[in-house]
Amino acid sequence: MSGPRRRVGFAALCAGALALTACGGDAEGTGATAGDLPETLVVDKAFDLKTADPGRQFEVAGTIVGRALYETLVTFEDGDLSEVAPALATEWTVNDDATEYTFTLEEGVTFADGSPLDSDDVVFSINRVKNLKGNGSFLVEGITAEADGPGTVVLRSEQPNPQLLRILPRPSLGILNADAVRENGGTDAPDAAETDTAEEFLNSQSVGTGPYVLDQFSTSTETVLAANPDYRGEAPPFQRIVLRNVEGPTQAMNVQSGQSHIALDLASEQLAGLRGDPNLLIDEVASPNIWFTFANADPAVSEITSSPDFREAVRYGIDYDGLLEIAGDGAVRVPGIIPNVFFGALDQDQAPQRDVERAKAAVERLGGPVTVELEYPSDFSANGLSFGPVAERLQAGLAEVGVNLELKPGPIATTLETYRNGQEQMGLWLWAPDYPDPADYLAFGPGELVGKRAGWQAGAAPEIERVMAEVAGESDDERRAVLFEEFQQLMNEEGVMFPVFQPTAAVVASADIGAVPFHPAWTLDLTAIGR
Repeated sequence: MSGPRRRVGFAALCAGALALTACGGDAEGTGATAGDLPETLVVDKAFDLKTADPGRQFEVAGTIVGRALYETLVTFEDGDLSEVAPALATEWTVNDDATEYTFTLEEGVTFADGSPLDSDDVVFSINRVKNLKGNGSFLVEGITAEADGPGTVVLRSEQPNPQLLRILPRPSLGILNADAVRENGGTDAPDAAETDTAEEFLNSQSVGTGPYVLDQFSTSTETVLAANPDYRGEAPPFQRIVLRNVEGPTQAMNVQSGQSHIALDLASEQLAGLRGDPNLLIDEVASPNIWFTFANADPAVSEITSSPDFREAVRYGIDYDGLLEIAGDGAVRVPGIIPNVFFGALDQDQAPQRDVERAKAAVERLGGPVTVELEYPSDFSANGLSFGPVAERLQAGLAEVGVNLELKPGPIATTLETYRNGQEQMGLWLWAPDYPDPADYLAFGPGELVGKRAGWQAGAAPEIERVMAEVAGESDDERRAVLFEEFQQLMNEEGVMFPVFQPTAAVVASADIGAVPFHPAWTLDLTAIGR
């Protein structure tokens, strides 16, 4: 099938993608024209920035930066995730079982230093990410990249991989100038995790084909991008972009006073104070992030939480409406583990509903009121929302049915380790999509990444695992959608995960630059602002 013309053939995916790009709040009109734009764009973001090396970054701020510096084989246009669009590849074909992808590269593309792009750069970049064994390496696990002449690249997968086209736009898979990286300690060899030393170089200058280049890099203060004067596409509208490390409350003051143009981490109460300001445009939608809690299925961790009766008590005892109040305007109830922007998501009427009497009956089968620990990070927030108030509302709702939560907040460095080691009795966490395909959420099944963190091992739920195995080998998106819905329905009946809401995602922008929509794949697309 031909890549650029391949479309997902059902309305649910398109509707979800379009919903996330619609402007909310006060974003009526587009604001400034291109000729009115400032020379420097200032963006405030609470940093989780770790590196400018695409192969090693996997955080939100790193994704924002990487998207501007490095182009990928394919991309998503605007905020529409329903169709993969050409980027460095002009066309592609996929075999019937989705194990072989062949890409034709655009001719005449050059890196910022003027050297030409060819298939060696693509092969090097993909294989380097895989062999670095970093946070993003799983994206191309089991993938082999090979050149078929200077203008063609073939990606082969060990297993059917129908989600690969939606993985490839991830900025972690940005294409680097292979010669420049090799000259500065980089390698794509199988031992790259031990031998690659190019990160320091890539933190000092970028070697991509994107519309911007790295001018200054800091993980603590500000990172500065400069326009690439030799970019082959439309000239970047800003000469400089300054991404500053600023906490939410200060972001609100900065964007209102004109000290910044964009604020990304505002809580609902801060947004309320900005609505109605004629100098600001607000895009406010449901984030694709999922907030969830879980009950550990390992009896060695907790005899209580590992009981099916306890899971039933939690599932029907959670005060879902009360949690939505905490989440703020624009948040939505999530009926399954897949957010509403992706195909395969369940309809709202398929969500488990609170049933206090059913939950109390399950607690009685446990022998009466029970007490367990709920652990969560105390020093981390997302979408302007802290974990503490959510945990307290969760605690209040479950107390009504006889499940008493002993709150156990802690630094994220500590709680994340406990969570990843599968040692939490109950945990309150969020999941940001790694890539915009529902296959990413198979991680919540038994024996998979998040499932194992909840003590849910392979073999624990045969029917769920049967569906997981079937959808993993299916390449037709319409059939995949049906299977993902079945997966979630079974998870809602017997799973150990309890998804609760998708929080508000808001981008506040100065009218000087026009409306800036939240992007469901990379939060903020710096390359599209001012276009």
